[in-house]
Amino acid sequence: MRPHSVYSVLSILAITSEALPQPKGFIERQSVDDNSPACLPQNDDDPEARAEGVALRKVGFVYGPSLIGEAASFPNGTLGNARTKYDMELWNVDRTEIDSAVDRDVKLIEAAIAANGGLNSLEDYTNVLYKEEWKNSNPLEEAPGIMTNYTQDLLFSMERLSQNPYPLHLVNPSDPLPFQIPDSLAEEITSVSLKTLHESGNLFVVDHSYQSEYEKTTVEPKRYGAASTAYFYIHPKSKDFLPLAIKTNAGSDLVYTPLDTPPDWLLAKMIFNVNDMFHSQMFHLVVTHDVSEAVHQAALHTLSEKHPIMIILERFMTQAYSSRIVGEQLCFNPGGHWDQLFYVNNVGCRQFVTDNWPTHGAFQSGYLETDLRTRGLINEKGEFKFKSFPFFQDALKIRNAFHDFFMSFVDSYYASDDDVKADFEVQNWFAEATGAAQVYDFPDGNPSSLNKKTLVDVLTHFGFIVSVVHHGLNGGDPVGSKATLPFHLNALYAPLPTEKGVTDLLPFLPPPENAVHYVGFLATFNRPFYRTSNRTLEYAFSEDSMLQRLNGQTRDAAANFMKSMKDISAEIRARGFDENGLSLGMPFVYRTLDPGYIPYFSAV
Repeated sequence: MRPHSVYSVLSILAITSEALPQPKGFIERQSVDDNSPACLPQNDDDPEARAEGVALRKVGFVYGPSLIGEAASFPNGTLGNARTKYDMELWNVDRTEIDSAVDRDVKLIEAAIAANGGLNSLEDYTNVLYKEEWKNSNPLEEAPGIMTNYTQDLLFSMERLSQNPYPLHLVNPSDPLPFQIPDSLAEEITSVSLKTLHESGNLFVVDHSYQSEYEKTTVEPKRYGAASTAYFYIHPKSKDFLPLAIKTNAGSDLVYTPLDTPPDWLLAKMIFNVNDMFHSQMFHLVVTHDVSEAVHQAALHTLSEKHPIMIILERFMTQAYSSRIVGEQLCFNPGGHWDQLFYVNNVGCRQFVTDNWPTHGAFQSGYLETDLRTRGLINEKGEFKFKSFPFFQDALKIRNAFHDFFMSFVDSYYASDDDVKADFEVQNWFAEATGAAQVYDFPDGNPSSLNKKTLVDVLTHFGFIVSVVHHGLNGGDPVGSKATLPFHLNALYAPLPTEKGVTDLLPFLPPPENAVHYVGFLATFNRPFYRTSNRTLEYAFSEDSMLQRLNGQTRDAAANFMKSMKDISAEIRARGFDENGLSLGMPFVYRTLDPGYIPYFSAV
């Protein structure tokens, strides 16, 4: 086995970075040496110089072609290329450190697998592949319960309310059923008919059938998959959120339920997880990287470096313009990591981005409660029917802390809505976002509708997507939680069964070399060293050079934000199992959104 060789990629990326244009005399990162106090354009003592600076940036940052599908433009031009180079250099420093850790871990785990004579059972994937040998790259290790309780239906279903809640929808009673199952099966599983579940508003669906249309990988070893649709429901008596059925939408189009044999039903859940992993990773690319980059590029064309909003946005956009280059060079390049590991290939990934940019890329529709209400997961009062909704419960606390910060921030610079209307740079930013930057569903910049509340909502959501949404789906979580083997498969390594009756699941799992490659690949997105370098969400607004440019009220708000994040982090880290072996109603500990671990920016 030679999987550790696939991590020696830094030389490739160094070539990419060095190949970018390097204009002379340009300080790549804006405001690096600027300690001048932030001010609004209507209050600037030197409006001519300010306007000239904005004009220069508008010329230097050019909207270039999108990367990884047709979505947000990517910055080109003299300043755009220099900014990209700068961000790539920052990324290379972090990637060098994590690659070194992964390389050490891979050598240890290869030795453990060799000593075991390979991976010969499902138990080997939990006890040998994850034999405490990933401690350099994943020192937090796997989430408690995720490796030991993966056969439980409650773990599988509750992952829809924690690990990846974004494709889950209520099947509205007024809508047709996505697929049928016999009432006898539904009643035996749930105690009521499918019609009753549907009409009572207790039936939910995740539909990945669209994946059947995406191009599949041809890189060896050959991989397989489906395009599954799954029903979940709230049990009429226990009120537990549970799986009801999984329809493969491929091959013989089998429909599996919990009444099938344990191997068949476990395989069905693994088949679904292949589709769900694809969704979570490609969805995150659209709703975090593409959306934030498009909004930020509009700001680069319109806001002065002295604008307080620009200072905040720059903080959130640390390393931002490295992400899609890394994707093009390492993940979604032909024959790259994605083609080597997953079922849908790089062409299919790009097609997902193109298809979903106009919908999932919609800005205001992505607001936390707006999105969840649209999908029927909460009501107008923000209440949910589930026993617990771990993602929403954690995300809401962080979102509210962002909202509190930005309320103070906006209040401190804008005494009234009239002050917002007088800020022509912000008006231009909003107009640019909906115009040249092509951000879908962004508020318009009409002075009659632009107010303090709109600004607070926009800034809150921006901070939320680059931190909570990004790291809820990507970043360091998959390697220790939502993408752990053997349950969370990247692809099937044997064809779909044509009939039920499978007894051996081992052929469907990645061979040892591919399994190590997969876990190592996931680990390269982890950044455990951010905890000791003030780059976690706790420190989002606590960088000295930034704070000294902002006013006293904002500095106070930053201190309050940090306290809120530390309190939330302490609460998450204190989680364990209750007397029923559950944590937040789940047989695993959900710690994904710990502000003391996740970065405040979309680190990859």
